[in-house]
Amino acid sequence: MTGSSGTHERPFSVLFVCTGNICRSALGAQILTARLAAAGVTAGSRPIAVSSAGTGVGQGLEMPHEVVEQSRRFGGSPEGHVPTPLDRDLVADADLILTATREHRSVVARLLPRASRVSFTVPQFARLVAEAPVVSDPWALVNEVAAQRGAVPPPEDPDDDDIEDPYRRSASTYARVGDQIHGHVAVIADRLAQAGDRA
Repeated sequence: MTGSSGTHERPFSVLFVCTGNICRSALGAQILTARLAAAGVTAGSRPIAVSSAGTGVGQGLEMPHEVVEQSRRFGGSPEGHVPTPLDRDLVADADLILTATREHRSVVARLLPRASRVSFTVPQFARLVAEAPVVSDPWALVNEVAAQRGAVPPPEDPDDDDIEDPYRRSASTYARVGDQIHGHVAVIADRLAQAGDRA
């Protein structure tokens, strides 16, 4: 985790977090990866690395076929996804942490309190980053968003900053959640692409 913009020797790192790392966080990471690639963000001197993890990963968990379908619908590559348990090292290595819910964000903060500054739910970061000034560095972008966290009014319903869990629910729920994640991630990807390396 880096505290300011400037010279960085490693990629800017985005970590998505949910519970099992087979639905929301996996889908968010795969969509963001696809969107950044489509925007021409390259693995150059400052690439953007995207990963995901879960707070409650269990043995034998796999991405439901409904999530695989949603990922492919939005250009993602779900093949070979292996759920990863969230730990303190993953949190420490991330420059931006995007969680499915406020509870997941709290888990991140308990693992590493200083990570609170760069931790947001996916809808929250999308809402805040849309109001942030354009910068040429992804670390600076996160700093701008963190600085204005208290300046942008929260949603009337706090639940609007969470993404519901579609696991073992209807196909229409998976589709609705997929649309929600895609919409938020599209905003985030556009802003990160402005601050990342281009082909």
